[in-house]
Amino acid sequence: MKKWRALFEKSKHFLLVSSLMLITFCYAMFQGGFVSWFVFFTVSPFLLYAFIFQLVREDIYSIERKIEPSRVESGQSVNVTISIERKTRFPFAYILVEELVGSQMLVQSKIQEKDAIKFVGFKKAFHWSYTLDSLPRGEHRYLGANIIFYDFFGWAKKRIQIEKEQIVLVYPRVHEMKYATLQAKLDVGSMMAPYSIVKDTSMAIGLREYVPGDRFSWIHWKSFAKTQTLQSKEFEDRQSQELLLMLDEGASPLFEEKIELAASMLKAIVQGRGDVSFVSTGTKTKMFTSIQGEKQLDRVMHHLAGVNPIENAEVRLRDQQVFQRVATLLYVTSDISDELLHTLGNSVKSCICFVLAQQTQAQSDVIKRYKHIQVVHVDPTDYYHLFTEVMKP
Repeated sequence: MKKWRALFEKSKHFLLVSSLMLITFCYAMFQGGFVSWFVFFTVSPFLLYAFIFQLVREDIYSIERKIEPSRVESGQSVNVTISIERKTRFPFAYILVEELVGSQMLVQSKIQEKDAIKFVGFKKAFHWSYTLDSLPRGEHRYLGANIIFYDFFGWAKKRIQIEKEQIVLVYPRVHEMKYATLQAKLDVGSMMAPYSIVKDTSMAIGLREYVPGDRFSWIHWKSFAKTQTLQSKEFEDRQSQELLLMLDEGASPLFEEKIELAASMLKAIVQGRGDVSFVSTGTKTKMFTSIQGEKQLDRVMHHLAGVNPIENAEVRLRDQQVFQRVATLLYVTSDISDELLHTLGNSVKSCICFVLAQQTQAQSDVIKRYKHIQVVHVDPTDYYHLFTEVMKP
């Protein structure tokens, strides 16, 4: 059935042009006179062009899509430029370029000039630009483009579908935050540490990626001479303040705000030289350990870009050893419940729950049983002083 339909689409324009040529010629022959022959000779060039149009085989040599900027955060706009090069110089009156998209978010976003009409003539290459405004977070997928060639009056047309898949990855929006080191849990008692880990610099146990802010004496110059890449010495940890950030991926009206808060906290901790790991509590628990450099942080941001809300999500703390190693668990959610407090209270040594809500929720009686759990209510419109507010007595 599809083959017959495709054959009909290709042949109907050819039959239309042939019929018009025959009708105008017969009209001039039987009617006679100046007017009838004038109509015939006036229409003939366009009909002849449409007839040749059907016989010419047109192919697309290449199609490229350039998206700027390459890194996009939620709410930002991007400029898309499509470059198309065809193999022949046969003159076409105009063509219609139509984008094929496979992302519902991309379809619903405010796209201006999604389809474009271009007057080609003899040109082999041409460009088309448009703007995508206020892109939402996620992976937006282009599938290709439809290119339709027309004659002057639309009597003949050719359609070429190009498959050119490309993904526009929109990262979560990152808000600026003032970082302050959280309380460190040491071997004996607790204290305020200026750095997330107090290191024993008398013995290096390995190398890691250089992070801006590392001391000059930590740079491993021998490896730099070989690879031309800065690396810092990794020292043995004497006192740990490793943080573990966990994101509640349950469906919520403030789901996007939860993603943005988690992304902002991770970036602030990494830039503040803190030691942090990340756990995503989705359908499959995914963990990113020891996020210390921009490359590791970018992998987490890539994961957060594709996170989707989960209905009736449950917090499952499967690996108890992981939670025993960390000093403090940072849990980002929009809804705090007694069941959640019981689960966290029995699994971790220290926990700070960041609860996103438009209004401050009433304090639960269960929280009084767990002195090592702190509940912090977060205003979705202001994240800047979050860490400093947590450190207030």
